[in-house]
Amino acid sequence: MVLEGIIAAMKVMLQKYPSYGLHRFCLEHIKANLLTNFRRKGLKEACQILGTELNQTKYWNAWGRINELNPEAAAYLQQIDPTMWTLFEDGGHRWGLSTTNMSESYNNVLKGARHLPIRAMVESTLEKCAYIFRRDRPKINACNTPLPPHPMAIYMANMLDSTRQTVTSWGDCFVVVVCGVSTTAVWSEGLKVKLKSKPAPSYP
Repeated sequence: MVLEGIIAAMKVMLQKYPSYGLHRFCLEHIKANLLTNFRRKGLKEACQILGTELNQTKYWNAWGRINELNPEAAAYLQQIDPTMWTLFEDGGHRWGLSTTNMSESYNNVLKGARHLPIRAMVESTLEKCAYIFRRDRPKINACNTPLPPHPMAIYMANMLDSTRQTVTSWGDCFVVVVCGVSTTAVWSEGLKVKLKSKPAPSYP
């Protein structure tokens, strides 16, 4: 059997082995196809938000933003099943991953071995994986924090930012104080918070 394209191949595989997985689209490819057909400033960024947003209000606001920028682009995206490329409609099956970067990383390990005989391919894959671990072991051993350097820096910046805020509760009323200056009463029924803007923390 000769199948043309990934979509056809995945359809046949999942029909034969329905419990083996789910088919999803890479958000980077969705954006690339969108910009190939429609050129408008801000469209790429709005599509990125639409594909990765988990908040319902922000998700539908992103749809509205794309429709404002280019109604034809919005109609184009609406023709694609949203469960295939948006995290909000995905149902949590792709664990927050919106691109194929993870699988492409494995493909990079296997590059050059795909045309080898089976035994040689297995040996080549093992050697490449072992090399990556040997190469990165000094970096791993030098890491003395729970997270790698970059996400740890973001975590610490957010921790520092959180120390600027305090929340005091009196029954159904919450008072939020930011930097000891901005105070806002928040009632439990509405849970609406209006705080003065503050500079975002800078990440290395």
